[in-house]
Amino acid sequence: MENFNLDARQLARIEAVHRGFLYQHLYAAACLFKAAASGVTHVVVENDEDVELVLPGHRIYAQIKTRGSRLIFSDVEGALGRFAQIRDEHSAGRRSGTCQFVVVANTPLGPELAERAVKANWPRDVTLVYPGSGTPAAPLPEPWPTVDDAFDACRAAAESMPLGILAPETLVWKIAGRVMAASAGVEPNPGHAFVVDELPALFEQLVVQLQDFPAPPLRYRPQDKEPPLVSDQRVRLVVGFSGAGKTSWVSQTALHASNRLAYYDVADISGPALASSVARELAARMCGSRGGKLGEILLPGASGTEILIAIGRHLAEDGLTATVVLDNAHRVPAADLVPLVCASPQLRFLLLAQPNASTARIEATLGISSEPLLGWSNETAAAEGLSLGCHGDYTDYERVLKLTAGLPLYVQNALKIAAGSYEGDIDRLCTALEERTHVVETVQELILADVFETFNENERRAVGALSLSDVPLSQAEATTILKRTFDMEPAAAAGAFRRLRTTGSIQIFGVDRFKVHDAIRPLGRAFLVDCGADALKAAREVIRDLVMTALPLDHDRQRVFLLLRMLVALGNVKPLVQMATDELFHELGYMEEISAFLVEASASEAVAPEDRFWALDGLVFAHFKEGDDTDIRNKLDRMDALVRDNDLGLTERLAVGMKQMIFAARNKDVATVTKTMAELSRVLPQTPQHLRVAKYNYAHALFELGMMGECVAGTLDLVVEYYDELGLRLSDVMGNNPDKIWPLLKGDHSHTDDLKHLADSLDLQSKALKASGGNPGLAPIHAMKFYSMAQSLDSFVRVGQKLVDDFIGRNDYIGARDVIERNLMPTITGLKLAGRIIPVRSQYAVVLAYCGAFDAADAEMARLEPYEGGLDARGQWELRNQRSLIAQLRENPPPPQWQMPSQLGGPAR
Repeated sequence: MENFNLDARQLARIEAVHRGFLYQHLYAAACLFKAAASGVTHVVVENDEDVELVLPGHRIYAQIKTRGSRLIFSDVEGALGRFAQIRDEHSAGRRSGTCQFVVVANTPLGPELAERAVKANWPRDVTLVYPGSGTPAAPLPEPWPTVDDAFDACRAAAESMPLGILAPETLVWKIAGRVMAASAGVEPNPGHAFVVDELPALFEQLVVQLQDFPAPPLRYRPQDKEPPLVSDQRVRLVVGFSGAGKTSWVSQTALHASNRLAYYDVADISGPALASSVARELAARMCGSRGGKLGEILLPGASGTEILIAIGRHLAEDGLTATVVLDNAHRVPAADLVPLVCASPQLRFLLLAQPNASTARIEATLGISSEPLLGWSNETAAAEGLSLGCHGDYTDYERVLKLTAGLPLYVQNALKIAAGSYEGDIDRLCTALEERTHVVETVQELILADVFETFNENERRAVGALSLSDVPLSQAEATTILKRTFDMEPAAAAGAFRRLRTTGSIQIFGVDRFKVHDAIRPLGRAFLVDCGADALKAAREVIRDLVMTALPLDHDRQRVFLLLRMLVALGNVKPLVQMATDELFHELGYMEEISAFLVEASASEAVAPEDRFWALDGLVFAHFKEGDDTDIRNKLDRMDALVRDNDLGLTERLAVGMKQMIFAARNKDVATVTKTMAELSRVLPQTPQHLRVAKYNYAHALFELGMMGECVAGTLDLVVEYYDELGLRLSDVMGNNPDKIWPLLKGDHSHTDDLKHLADSLDLQSKALKASGGNPGLAPIHAMKFYSMAQSLDSFVRVGQKLVDDFIGRNDYIGARDVIERNLMPTITGLKLAGRIIPVRSQYAVVLAYCGAFDAADAEMARLEPYEGGLDARGQWELRNQRSLIAQLRENPPPPQWQMPSQLGGPAR
């Protein structure tokens, strides 16, 4: 067959980057199903056009277009130019036969294009087809609106084929996978062409391969960052507990792989017989229908290794490789795998195993490292929860993943329990599992109980005590915990750690840091509780002490959360109250962990008045920060009463006075603000630090009262003072990132508070300027820099979101997208600021819409939909509002993108 290509470089680019395009691949698959009956001899994909159908003396060129709105002329203009070139090739005789051109679209034509297509100057050999338009040639299927419709049509075509027990949807996915491989110029169709006469053999080959594999789940949800089934690596080992989804993953990915595949469950095959059993089955599967080749391979008396060598030789002759999946590989001695996997470089092996000592021996014997399946992501768990009628926000699903290690079977079972026993409330389910008050035993507990039963007493104690920590600990820390909890000697502890590592029950991080696997932790926690209250308390106390000791050197966010949980569980009021009064504590998102505890402590007569006061102070600060006035007046009155009734000191008087002043300003109570200002001025210590804090609070009160000019003046003075205190000039900050600013700070002491307060002053100044109709200039950007340097992450994200809105307001959509992609998204995902993830991502969807990326915007909002039911009323309103705005932008595009004036370096006009 003649195989033409106008531009070899274009073909090379296509082969390098062609990925996905599922609608197009399914359309090509539909053409393959129709080919034999319609006289087509070859189907070519991604050559000069997306799909080319070759008939005797005739060739049809089809360009596939998928759009979210009606097709317009600019969508097809490029295709018309290529069609003209191809037409010239046929006219000049460089290509034989006649030609026909078709643009296949999933949406109807726009009015202007429809008008053009019926004019006399429209090329008569070019047809535009779309759903409902019919088809201009028998070999061409009529297009469908969606990928789902395309798949249904292909499945219906596959159902008419004599495929025995093979599910038609399985064949569709395999054919689509072959089309994708051919589009990229990958074996076994490097020429991009399918020969129709060879299709029966191809279908038979796929049937034989796929009948080997277990049936995939009816509704498969992919795991996070799934590895490919086929790779260039000769031998791979994928490890996971029962319930990790190994078999489901391999059976699902086999549907979309175009390579030769075979699957064997080796659980019941004896080690010495492994090579022979696999070799003979593999020969029959791969060469059974290829004339005399099977006889050449299965020679009388040939050993399993010799048969595998012969299979490899025949694969090499055809330029092919094959991937063999061995399930339950941990049931086979490692030494018996060696002759199997080393027989031929044309045979690649994927071993599926559960973590145990045998798996560790396989790694050592074959010189490979295991690959874990990472489990479901938060989004996937939320989508599954929605399908089961559950409701929860991002944080709730993060708790589910912690409790189940994200292993699909365990997550799914936990969500089913939530739906059946907790009215779909994910928060209630997680609380019950964490507090061990659930009454329905989970699949996770049932399956992993068998693993836990194989541990000796020291190993159980190690898992039990360390199960309280969800962050990696050093071996020295873990050994200390076991010594103080169970009086276990270091040598015994080390022995337990070694054995637990071989079973996969502990995960290693770096050189010597490890933690109990999340899937095992619930069983360890149950064991520790059964050991009695003294053991539980001792384990909590030693973890608390270790984390507090290391915290000044290792201010790891997850370790802080661990410390907070230990303090709450032990009822340690004072350190918690001290933390709650630290502004950075609120900025890093820790308040949510202890707010309920602070509410309880603030109301308890058993707690010292001073501690009750500061517990209330932390709660009021959180209310102010979130813009929530709920119960603030009551809390402030209680704080004032504690000061008066217990003769508390000046620090307490200033703290409650400043907050009373801000609250009064919010309520436009000028008299109270004036009175409080005067009272505070009389007692305020005349130190620079106290005066700056007071000036900021006065400026904040002025802002709340609507006195924007006075607020701007006050914050301007503050900004100058803080710059001087830090030893900075404005030119030091202009155009520089934090890493360039750090070395310029005055002295060598910590400037965290001053950096935070400078950022606060810049932020307040920006808000006041905008409220009065002014332009804040670079103040918001500089505030973000200083918030970043002070690790004030919550304010960093908050100001960043407002900056994004500012960019949108002046039609700089590219700038808005840059801020959100380069600054906000990495911060919230990297530090798992769960409370900010949904607001920032929904804002990102809107920014994408402003940039014209409507499909990406819709996809982002679709990924957030499962969380909607778990949000409060305000959060649900925000999502609905963002969704509505995206729809409006699609129908009524925004003004053009702002362009920098040419005199400032923008494009010349």
